[in-house]
Amino acid sequence: MRIIRERAYRIVEILGVYKMQMNFEKLIKFDLVEDIEAKLMEDKDQLKQYWNFYETYQQIRIVDQFIRDCPSYPGSTKDIIKDELVSAVGATLAIEGTILDEEEIRESFRKANLEEELERKEQEAENTKNAYEYVQSLVENHKGQFVYKEEHIKHIHKLLTEKVDYFANMPGEYRDLKASFGDPRRYSFCRDKESINIAMSQLINWLNMTSSGTLSSNIIVKAFMAHYYLAEIHPFGDGNGRTARALEALILYVNEINSYCFKSMTKFWNTNRGEYITRLGDIRYSCNPLEFLIWGAQGFLSEIQRIKELVLKKLKRLMLMDYVRWLYATKKHQKSEKKINQRIFGNLALLTSSGRTSFNKFTSSPEFESLYSGVSIDTKNRDLRKMKSLGLINLFKENDEMFIEPNYEILEKMEYMVG
Repeated sequence: MRIIRERAYRIVEILGVYKMQMNFEKLIKFDLVEDIEAKLMEDKDQLKQYWNFYETYQQIRIVDQFIRDCPSYPGSTKDIIKDELVSAVGATLAIEGTILDEEEIRESFRKANLEEELERKEQEAENTKNAYEYVQSLVENHKGQFVYKEEHIKHIHKLLTEKVDYFANMPGEYRDLKASFGDPRRYSFCRDKESINIAMSQLINWLNMTSSGTLSSNIIVKAFMAHYYLAEIHPFGDGNGRTARALEALILYVNEINSYCFKSMTKFWNTNRGEYITRLGDIRYSCNPLEFLIWGAQGFLSEIQRIKELVLKKLKRLMLMDYVRWLYATKKHQKSEKKINQRIFGNLALLTSSGRTSFNKFTSSPEFESLYSGVSIDTKNRDLRKMKSLGLINLFKENDEMFIEPNYEILEKMEYMVG
């Protein structure tokens, strides 16, 4: 497949199939989106694609606003942000071929905090975490209008690649040698440090430029195109893809995409790694990024919807425990069938933390056994029946195994039950 694609691209170059061919002069204009806008009303197919993008973007904004409007405080949804950082670190490294599971990533963070010696891939995980934390601090600590600078990109790269020996790479410094990248392999149009300096200076000018175009003013478009342009310039000896994805995250966060989701695209890019690399490469040969932008926006919508479900799940946990607290606090005034004891309260606290779990695993856990220390089996079964009758838990079989989980559906009836 790779050989076929390489030959196809070579035929395109020889025959000049596309009216516009990417080269250094075209690249440093940073106007691929503006070219689309100039012809949008003349091309019905592209106009239809634009409306496809616009509708997806509107859905993104709605979901983003919902997430930002949800209450967040330490101990509530903050753990989602930590989990998303771990996920983003794993995903952006996996695209480059470094595979770590979430536990390995967390362990690398722990070792780094204790200043223990890190293996190469552990150092890469720690570096990536530091880069994303730097991105976040840049946005949260600036005052007034944010101004992009070359030093931001160089420092992101430095954080991503320091303490790791990559061939022909100097952390935070532009390369001296020619660079090839992608699948199929292609050379950067920036063949030396002088051309890199020119391209990066122009990139910064473009990043800080305000546009009024229907597409070029869109924050998703800005972020994805910056990702593409930096990858195409390929200014560093190594770590260009990770730096481009971190720059994308910076632009999204600068433009107020919520703190959960600004780095979530890495997960989509990694899940669709082959298509991601191919679509990025196709832009060079078509000089038309619209399909990439639509595909990326749809991916971002799926990621932001995933985050929404995580936020909702966390809020439901809090709401269910509030209801259980109310039942316990008002037990003297409740009818006998609605009265709960401290053991039931403890069970729900355990279940809302663990979520769906094997019934045998749950009832044999040290936490559950401590609740029923010195209590008869009949009492234990009576508590389980009470939780089931009150609609606080679900018990069900799956593949001949019994499972238990909190019943969040009761929240939909809560106002009537409380009343």
